[in-house]
Amino acid sequence: MDNDSARLFTEERRSHILQILEREHRASVPALASRFDVSLDTIRRDLRDLCARNLITKTHGGAMRRTAPAVTYESRLGQDLDVKEAIGRRAAELVEEGDAIMIDGATTALSMARALKVTRARVLTNSMEVAQVLSRRTTLELIVLGGRWDPLHHQLVGAATVEQIGRYRVDKLFLGMGAVDHANGLTEPTEEDAAVKREMIRVAQQVIGLADHSKFGRVAFAHVAPASAIDVLITDELADCNPFLEFNWEIIRVSNFG
Repeated sequence: MDNDSARLFTEERRSHILQILEREHRASVPALASRFDVSLDTIRRDLRDLCARNLITKTHGGAMRRTAPAVTYESRLGQDLDVKEAIGRRAAELVEEGDAIMIDGATTALSMARALKVTRARVLTNSMEVAQVLSRRTTLELIVLGGRWDPLHHQLVGAATVEQIGRYRVDKLFLGMGAVDHANGLTEPTEEDAAVKREMIRVAQQVIGLADHSKFGRVAFAHVAPASAIDVLITDELADCNPFLEFNWEIIRVSNFG
């Protein structure tokens, strides 16, 4: 087996391990080794890798699936900054003159807002950070969705936000994906954020998901939508999209190295 084939086989096995943990919540090293017909050391290496990527929690003699936690906006801003900026720039290229678009409160969406080149567009957002950036672009029509200020995520959420979103219809939604998994679809750490994203998806003609590789195979507390809700995915070259091929996403990849 050549190096590329071996690497592919390893990644497929690790993806299957995540699926097993998703269904069964936990598994032992011997059980996984028997299931995949590999050595105990091979499984231990797999689990170390998945743990380093914050996808699982190692336990005595095995592992369990990690639920994605809520992380502060400031912390997320500093994570994988180059990749987020590359995804944001590519997302901005999909906006056409005259589009009505919605941008959620994800940190990747902030990179997109900074990269927007169009001179005429109607932009709706629940992100105060995005609104501040676009407020300087006087030729754009900016609509800031009201609601309750969420200081952890720097966005407006709640029943008022959801109700206001429902008044509109947009051509394109640019949606940050906090966690995406084949079985559980799109999930978020808080129910309020999930409710806002659900309504955004409902009113959009096209849903463009923005997510770097670290968001794949993760599950958070609150369900947003099935993975099939995404039409276009913009991600980086390290993302494992193989489990999602059945959804026929249009996948656009950016380089992790600029």
